[in-house]
Amino acid sequence: MTRRILFSKLCDKKGSLLIISYLVIVVLLTLGAAFIVVSVNESRIAERQRRTTLTLHIAEAGIERALYDLRQDFVNDTSSPSWADGGINGFAIGPDTANFYSIAYSSTSLNGGSYAVQLKNVSGAGDAIWIKSTGTLGDVQQTIQVYAKIINVSPWNNAIFAGAGASGAMVNGNVNIRGSVHILGTGLQSSDLAVDLGGTAELIGNNYEDLVADLKAKVPALPTTLVGGETVETLSAVLRVKRGIVGLSGSSGVGEANDPGDDYKETVDGTFVTDGWGGTQGTTNVHSDNGTTNAYDLGDTVSFPSLSDVDDYDGDGDDETYQGYLEANALVISDSVDLDVLADIDPNSNFSFSNANGSISMDGNGNLTISGIVYLDNGGNLNMSVDGSDKTITYAGSGSILAEGSVQIDVNLVTNGNNSFPINILGVMTPNIIGFNEANIDVMGLFYAENQVVAEKQTDIVGTIVSNYFDMGTNVPSIYQVPDTINYLPAGMLGQGTIWVMKTVSWQKL
Repeated sequence: MTRRILFSKLCDKKGSLLIISYLVIVVLLTLGAAFIVVSVNESRIAERQRRTTLTLHIAEAGIERALYDLRQDFVNDTSSPSWADGGINGFAIGPDTANFYSIAYSSTSLNGGSYAVQLKNVSGAGDAIWIKSTGTLGDVQQTIQVYAKIINVSPWNNAIFAGAGASGAMVNGNVNIRGSVHILGTGLQSSDLAVDLGGTAELIGNNYEDLVADLKAKVPALPTTLVGGETVETLSAVLRVKRGIVGLSGSSGVGEANDPGDDYKETVDGTFVTDGWGGTQGTTNVHSDNGTTNAYDLGDTVSFPSLSDVDDYDGDGDDETYQGYLEANALVISDSVDLDVLADIDPNSNFSFSNANGSISMDGNGNLTISGIVYLDNGGNLNMSVDGSDKTITYAGSGSILAEGSVQIDVNLVTNGNNSFPINILGVMTPNIIGFNEANIDVMGLFYAENQVVAEKQTDIVGTIVSNYFDMGTNVPSIYQVPDTINYLPAGMLGQGTIWVMKTVSWQKL
């Protein structure tokens, strides 16, 4: 009896073990199947993600191709480039500010997929555009939308362009600058000051708020933009400093806080400063649309133009310095008597020099006429000074003067009549120094001094100044950029070439 019971219990245990074994096998099979399902799903997800990423890259390729064609449209049109003229780099398309329209690229295949690119113009702007690119790979699509602008970063598309030098501020003093400022700071260390401003200086203003009425009437009206739903005038001013610290002390600043109701833009469009801010104020008085932390954004695209730069400027197959090119293609004044005349110009001067390459004359009544290129040889200086209470020279024409010596302008040097500048424009160049040292004078033109520009009195300068160093003193001279001057550079002016750069203002994956 006992043996039967034991045998029965043993059989029961064997049955239980068999059932448990089956259950374990079922569980393992289930887990294995689940693992296989998960692995397959993960593989599918990974493949989907790979295809999605690849499709996004394909869409980006469409954006890059459009950016290239948009830039080339400006590079190839040397007269009046625009994306709103019905053609973009050979494609007869647009403009349309309401709907996107397609660029009919002949081949859009890439990495097993393809892209389709569309554009939409911006109302009232020939240099801004919307780009939409859709990448497709099998059943996967990705769309990117970009708002892009093109800018001319020529040295002459600024109020001030500063170049290179040893340790020491490129721009110092107490000055009111209205327009863009571009400082390379070549030769500076990251701890050196590129800008050292104090007092009431404003490094960049974005409007003509304090430009006197008679000067404002002589220049074109500023373009407009929308800020907070308001249409306001703007210089599209930007601060770029490639090397060196921007030092702001006292009440000096960059831009102003937005004040709704004004008809001009107060904040600057952007600041791009690699080595940061200093002075007692730092970024306290900086009012910029893109903040204060963006580094210099142009790489090595822009360099300081030098009269010693060597190239084949006249296309004859032989290289020469730019100064040598000017001398070979200018009215060259080398006689000592004639040079003495140009070294002592006042409103009552009466002279005339001309040949096929250029001319300069004054009529004895304060009227100067300029054309072509005029070269003052043998270390000749260009000096314009007051004659008693008479301190105005009015000029007409378009031309440039290079003085091998120095340049001193201590008179009102202005164009005549409303909207007369920069249709009439004078460019002055020297390898040395340009000085503006008479109080309360107005000067209009383009000024290049390879060494230094000194403006220590209350001088209003309308146009652009290019130099390695700027000494602005303490009496608050003012410099006002005129955006249209870039389209009216006089013959022979150094740095004639246009430098077009595409800027992506916004990027969005739809």
